[in-house]
Amino acid sequence: MAIFRGTGSAATTSDQTTIDTVTQAVVDAEAAQTAAETAQGLAETAKTNAENLYGDLAAVEAAKDTAVASASTATTKASEAAASAVSAADDATNANASYILTNGAFLDFQTLFLGTKTVAGGDTIPPVVDNQGNALRDGALYFNGDSNFLFVYNEGDEEWINVTPSETVTLSQVSDVTANATEVNVLDVSAQTPSDGQVLTYDTTNGLNWETPATPTETNDLTASVTWANVPDANITQSSVTQHQAALSITESQISDLQTYLTDYTVTEGDVTTHQAALSITESQISDFGTYEPVDTDILRADTADTITVSMRGFITDNSASLTFDLTATNNFKAAVSTGTPALTFTGMASASGQSGNIYINNTGATISAAASTVINSADLTTISTAGKYWLSYYCDGTDVYVTSSTALTDQGL
Repeated sequence: MAIFRGTGSAATTSDQTTIDTVTQAVVDAEAAQTAAETAQGLAETAKTNAENLYGDLAAVEAAKDTAVASASTATTKASEAAASAVSAADDATNANASYILTNGAFLDFQTLFLGTKTVAGGDTIPPVVDNQGNALRDGALYFNGDSNFLFVYNEGDEEWINVTPSETVTLSQVSDVTANATEVNVLDVSAQTPSDGQVLTYDTTNGLNWETPATPTETNDLTASVTWANVPDANITQSSVTQHQAALSITESQISDLQTYLTDYTVTEGDVTTHQAALSITESQISDFGTYEPVDTDILRADTADTITVSMRGFITDNSASLTFDLTATNNFKAAVSTGTPALTFTGMASASGQSGNIYINNTGATISAAASTVINSADLTTISTAGKYWLSYYCDGTDVYVTSSTALTDQGL
């Protein structure tokens, strides 16, 4: 930017000074602007260069890292190569020694195992020298391909010995057997296949054979004297005695203390109670069943003479149609019913409190029910409603009568 000053100079020195100052200031401002623009360009160039330089530095840093890693790898590989060179030298030495040892062993083996020899192959059978033409050594082997026998050389006797048995072994092949062939063949049972249960037997005619033993016959003949002392107690078992119990009989004379048991034991009420379920008395076993008159007590006892005495109250025949029993009359009753549905009823209960007794019923076809004051198990009531003979027991508490019944009685005879 320029300032027009016109023509000439200022009228005064101070004005001229001011003009010169302003003009210089403008010049300086223009120079500053140019410098600023130049600096801006330089700054932008510097920025671009810096950006380019940053990219170059990253590439240089990466190249540096790669070079360092490669140098490390090269160092490692160099060490490994040196170790491999040492190992290769050792392997070469060992291989050489192994070759020498193996070759020597193989050569030694060839002097002992001469291989397969056949007439068709032009071989000398038996060989007289080894495969290198040297003298035969003790223990040398060769296989005869014609006979399929293996031979071993005995240097002391200078002979080849057959050590491969054929399918049939001859005595000449077994040096420590003193028996002859016939005696050895006695033991040959290989051609026989035994069956289950067979045993090996021998006789002078047939030699050894597998045979089924005969089934032994059990003899139960004890007519001869038997020494029982030789039979262990463990062999005389309960089952063995039970097996023959039908043939056993024991008399009183064989039991030394039988009489003691008979005379010393007293039958107690508990004994009868324990076995009462097995006891049954039928009408046919009592010949005068209905003739007994009531007595004061019911007793079952054993007296000193070992005689069991039974005394009982007599039985009164009640009205068989109604099955009604008057407890004030007696303790025991008997009745027979054949038709209808009679109710089992008791009277006189108030005065019979604490009374108990028995009833014998012969039912030939009636269905029996029970009165309200008669307490009886429904199963027992069903039982006595079936045709049969029954023995009932009852107890009166003054209000009700409690009744139980046996199963149907069977006439056994006397």
